[in-house]
Amino acid sequence: MTTRVWIATIATLLPAVAEVALVWAVAPDTAPLQPYVESISATLDPRVPQTLARLDGPGRQLLALRSYLRSGSRLPERWSWTQAQIDAFEGSPEQRDLQREVDRIRTAFSAANPGFELYVNSQVRSLDVQIEHWNRNESVQAAANEILAAAQALIASPGFPADRPVQARQALATFLSRHRPVPTPTIAAPGLSLHGQMRAIDFQVHQGGRVVAGPSTASIATDWAATGWAAKLDAAVREASDRFVGPQATPPAPWHYSYLPPGDSVD
Repeated sequence: MTTRVWIATIATLLPAVAEVALVWAVAPDTAPLQPYVESISATLDPRVPQTLARLDGPGRQLLALRSYLRSGSRLPERWSWTQAQIDAFEGSPEQRDLQREVDRIRTAFSAANPGFELYVNSQVRSLDVQIEHWNRNESVQAAANEILAAAQALIASPGFPADRPVQARQALATFLSRHRPVPTPTIAAPGLSLHGQMRAIDFQVHQGGRVVAGPSTASIATDWAATGWAAKLDAAVREASDRFVGPQATPPAPWHYSYLPPGDSVD
């Protein structure tokens, strides 16, 4: 069966998969999935299987694998820096360029909002830290449970080619690539965070050392939208710098702005 035919077959299986997923969600047997996960990850960048091995549970592994598959040929260039690359960034001209842009935004914000200031964590988010966050993030756990149930339902469905390993691997890979997690995880899969190459900044609003608006999804409505801090931060960013794009829209993160260093185009 060709990949094209199998993709069409998946579309016909989806309604049944959704029904069976309810059963698997109660007591999923994850053993049949592991060979497929290992087989798919072996076709990707060598850092993928190494990272998957450090993720807690098959659900989190599947959710991350989905992101790695969707990154395609861009995965190597997006991958987070090594410790050696992080060390080289510290004190570099690129780091100083970023700091100047951040300082301009902080100055503009404080001038427009007396008594308040912006706090920025200027540390690169290492792969180790990203893995730690992935393993304890609640939105990741919820999405991991959902994708695990759906994947288990797929391989348990009558039409799944379990007796043909290559086609089975292609079927699961296609399914993962097309899957839309519910809920949408609030953080990127380990290795793919823009913070891993210092291509993103999270701003916090502080007053006298107290966090007024921080990077918490649960507080967006109360601390960012209702108080106007989201709009005030955006105004400062747009006034002071042309190197930032944002804020992040999906999932909403009014504190999160992507950074484009000199030489990169701003769309």
